Amino acid sequence: MKTKKAKSRTIRGAAVLVWPVAVFLLLGAGWPTQAVKAADKNTTVVSPAAAPAQDADGDGLTDVEETNIYKTDPNKPDTDGDGFRDGDEIKNGFSPRHAGQVRLADVDSDKDYLNDAWEIAAGTDLLNPDTDGDKYLDGTEIAAGYDPRNPQPVKKQKRIEVSLAKQRLTYYFGDAVFGSFPISSGVRTMPTPKGDFSVLAKVPVKTYGGRGYNFYFPNTKWNLQFATAKQGRVYIHGAYWHNKFGQPMSHGCVNVAYANMEDLYWWAQVGTPVHVE
Repeated sequence: MKTKKAKSRTIRGAAVLVWPVAVFLLLGAGWPTQAVKAADKNTTVVSPAAAPAQDADGDGLTDVEETNIYKTDPNKPDTDGDGFRDGDEIKNGFSPRHAGQVRLADVDSDKDYLNDAWEIAAGTDLLNPDTDGDKYLDGTEIAAGYDPRNPQPVKKQKRIEVSLAKQRLTYYFGDAVFGSFPISSGVRTMPTPKGDFSVLAKVPVKTYGGRGYNFYFPNTKWNLQFATAKQGRVYIHGAYWHNKFGQPMSHGCVNVAYANMEDLYWWAQVGTPVHVE
């Protein structure tokens, strides 16, 4: 039996102590695997990674994916009974466990403050709020930048990448894409600055324009300041006054649809790297 020492971690400014817990390692067999040659010619070992992909219900998801990732029924092609195959729902961003064409991003099956789309991207358990068993909710760990699959206090880098050529923003947690969507950057006469930046401040609600400007957009939600230019502070922010994402529209900021900005604002931290090219 191995025992881990107590550790402390700061989540949102508060130091929390995790008491020692016993770790038991259970080694077993029985996986559907492919035999490989062992050092002893009379012995064979098995490799779980070589397991054949099976799709018993023909829904476009392997049985292993249904059981371990999506938590759907491997013997039922339409787990939620809404008339759509489980694989088709996953492919189009919908939950195969909730009838009525509910988006994965709008569901939090295990109530850990991490939506199902992010759980799948991060490789956490849809039905276990504490995947690594370290007494912290998966969503709390990701909000603070910690790996929710590692019981040790290991951080994973967050980063935001903005492509001006493609008019697209993509953000990552480690190597996992947590979101990617069209944006509107600055117009030619007021371009969005290029380079490497970081989130400098998070402002829940802000007014843009007003006296001295030819525009006025009050109560703009979810603003991430990442630079300061000659025209003032530059933000990635929600935009409710147009729906022309995918083409330059702003006075230098990065406009994002409200439907995408709320999650990005929650996920981002002060200090999160921002790359604009």
